[in-house]
Amino acid sequence: MKWGVQQRLQFIEYRLFWEGTINRKDLIDTFGVSVPQASADIKKYKESAPGNIYYDKSQKKYLVTSKFSPVLGSIDAHSYLSRLSMLSDGTIKKDETHMGFIPEYAVVPTIERAIDPNILKKIIKVLRAGNSINIKYQSMSRPSPVWRWISPHAFAFDGFRWHIRAFCELTNEFRDFILGRIIDAQNVKNSKINPADDVRWNHFVTVKIAAHPELTPDQRKIIEKEYNMKDGVAELKVRAAFIYYVLLRFRIENKDDLRFLKNKNAILLNYDEIEEYIEN
Repeated sequence: MKWGVQQRLQFIEYRLFWEGTINRKDLIDTFGVSVPQASADIKKYKESAPGNIYYDKSQKKYLVTSKFSPVLGSIDAHSYLSRLSMLSDGTIKKDETHMGFIPEYAVVPTIERAIDPNILKKIIKVLRAGNSINIKYQSMSRPSPVWRWISPHAFAFDGFRWHIRAFCELTNEFRDFILGRIIDAQNVKNSKINPADDVRWNHFVTVKIAAHPELTPDQRKIIEKEYNMKDGVAELKVRAAFIYYVLLRFRIENKDDLRFLKNKNAILLNYDEIEEYIEN
């Protein structure tokens, strides 16, 4: 199936599932196809999923049947909600959402982290070449910025900020550097660092989460459903380098850090197994 046809069939299924209806005008307005092509697309979808759709002459539109079942794998609740989020921050436009009806919604605003595109471009170039670059970096553990040579090998996003994962010659270790805190980047040299030596980056561990034992049975049941737990446990496979961010983001209860005592819905089951990776 050609990519364009596949996109239009997925659009048809998307509209049918979320809005219960589709017509040729929807395809024409969204994709700019001709009337015959729109008719052919709907016909092709009916052939692919004969029990999903029927034509209502009184409404002059195609409607979803009570036996509707997705056949193209295009239905996902997170996808629907993420489109609202992307629409809110301007990442996509209304005609790119595949939505006909857009419900009223609001997204909690976040501060956009400033990243110098010229510095980012230099980092990308150095990373691609496998070299080292000298950066002027302001960490929160030092009162003033310091120049240091780093050998970057990957980008990382913690849910709020973008980092560059790199070996730092100043501290002689692999670390995360927040891109917005790189003030300047100058000079490049060959790197002798092997990214395979970044143990925390290359090693994966499993974070095990359960509903908090102090919840009522009904409360535990809904938390287990919300977290998609299996047999009362949700398992999240993450890079060891991300453990700190995972715990901080989800605010899961950690016996040694009071910052993680805010979430009374879930607890961390295997603290002892991942303790060595919790220090950022």
